Amino acid sequence: MMNEEDLALETLCQARAAVAPDLPEELVAECYAIQKKHQFDSHRAISAQMMERLIDQYVDKIIESGAGK
Repeated sequence: MMNEEDLALETLCQARAAVAPDLPEELVAECYAIQKKHQFDSHRAISAQMMERLIDQYVDKIIESGAGK
């Protein structure tokens, strides 16, 4: 039986497949992990900063690989 967090991640991954199939599932999972870890932090900026860093790293990889051309 799935636990609640697995169901949430599975739902996000299904939405990704329907809306943005080129977006890596690993990126979605990493974003989910950040949000889950920091969802109850009083400093909401922490998760936003971590998400920004993660997305910047992803974009940098695309640029470096030439896939962004």
